[in-house]
Amino acid sequence: MGKSRIQRLWALLFAASALTLSAEEVKGRLALEYTIRADENGALVWEITDAAGKPKDLTAEEKFRLLRERHFPEAVAKAGAGKAPEVWIVGFFYLDERITKKDPAKAEASFRRGLELGRPDGLLYLADHYHRKAMPRDRDTGERARDLDHAETLTLALLEAGRGEAAWIANTLASVHLFGWYGLEKNLEKGAGLLDAVENVLPEDPLMQLLKAKLLIYRTDYPAAFTYAEKAEKGFQTAAETDETAAEDLHRAKTAKISAAVLGGDLAKIDPDEFLQITKDSLGLNGPLAWSIPVLLTLLLLFLLWRTRRAWAGGGGPGLRLSLFWISASILAAGIGFNIRLPGLDNGVGHWIGALLVTAAALAAVTMGGWAHFFGSEPLFKGWKPFLKGAAIVIGGVAGMQLVAMGYGAVYQFITGGPLDKQLVSLFLKSENLLQLFGTVLIVGIAIPFYEEVFFRGFLFASLDRRWGGKTALVVSSVFFAIVHGLTFFVPLLFLSFLIGWLRLRTGNLRMSFYLHASNNSFSVLAGYFL
Repeated sequence: MGKSRIQRLWALLFAASALTLSAEEVKGRLALEYTIRADENGALVWEITDAAGKPKDLTAEEKFRLLRERHFPEAVAKAGAGKAPEVWIVGFFYLDERITKKDPAKAEASFRRGLELGRPDGLLYLADHYHRKAMPRDRDTGERARDLDHAETLTLALLEAGRGEAAWIANTLASVHLFGWYGLEKNLEKGAGLLDAVENVLPEDPLMQLLKAKLLIYRTDYPAAFTYAEKAEKGFQTAAETDETAAEDLHRAKTAKISAAVLGGDLAKIDPDEFLQITKDSLGLNGPLAWSIPVLLTLLLLFLLWRTRRAWAGGGGPGLRLSLFWISASILAAGIGFNIRLPGLDNGVGHWIGALLVTAAALAAVTMGGWAHFFGSEPLFKGWKPFLKGAAIVIGGVAGMQLVAMGYGAVYQFITGGPLDKQLVSLFLKSENLLQLFGTVLIVGIAIPFYEEVFFRGFLFASLDRRWGGKTALVVSSVFFAIVHGLTFFVPLLFLSFLIGWLRLRTGNLRMSFYLHASNNSFSVLAGYFL
């Protein structure tokens, strides 16, 4: 939650709720001849009124002369006699040095008496006054801390009196402590105290629930954090349709909920579509500007294709540096679907657009080098015996990968005492219906293995082989492949990568490597859907 947003909320709050005496009050019970309100900057605005409560046409000098010479002495006298409303209104006079010498202590005493009479306006204003004093960047750190402590004390007094109007102030001050605003150190205990006070008065306040979810995440109480974030999400849901601020808070509540589930290892609570949407909103661009990302990626791929064509024209094909550029481009493209939301492609196509672009580029790159160079010139079907042998290698490789993955998970759980978190990966592979399943198999099971094999076991392997030999190419490309895919499944992926690389080394082309890679990925997608 940004500071600027909080300040806007404060401006709206005090513009709406600060003390203003209406014309009916002037004519009736209060019989005052002035009104007081706070503007959006927290400054007091005074008006001298007539008997009907309408402002008189006076200059500023005339207005403050009347307040100093007439209304202030009258208010002090009546407050001293215990008369309302002067008993608490007089506190505002003590805060405005245009009327009298500023005396915050007398103002606070007056406002506390007003709170006893059921009028929280003055104490609300004073709490905000001390908070605003602490905000300037050039404020001394010690003085800033004292002002914030004073604002907190007044706010807690309001909440203890059951005044829900103080919830906004308390939430703001809690944010200061939770996030270390204004250059202060985080203080989770103070933040928790303020949020607990709000919860006692307004248990369904969604902003308090959101902040409490973040507090509990800091304290690693992830199940409780998830519960509070889920409550906050429901609280912001209705208002988000018409209120931009509530829509932002709804997004933050969903993000906090997902964070709590991920950190707590309970991803079964998360809706995959919501997870992907929040990821896009949090990490990337939204709206028409998002199209600039795939356009820039396309230009990058065209540049790499141009360099690749020159490399083939030279006779040797892509070298080590160009191979690494291709791999970097593919990694960049893999994240595009999760980082942006493309207008018109919210049906799932945008999620894979980066992979589709790189697949097209890989096809072009293979064409430049000749299909036989990458996949051999032999016919696809050379008889049943070679076919069955190849099928056995693929099936055995997939089965071996699953066994290694299960064994690695068991060892991990034995060492750490907790299960290996595999659900995050499943969120990206999950399909809700057969049409989505077909698309996911097409991309994850075929397109991605194709361009990964071209770049890792094609370009990178070949460039390493030319420099240091096949065995070094096998080791380096395999380790690099596993690292690029993340450390969570490093050991199983290293096993698969070595097996795929060995096939590349033995056969001299990518055909069997691609078959095994595609079969393993497709099996994972299908298993995620049917199991």
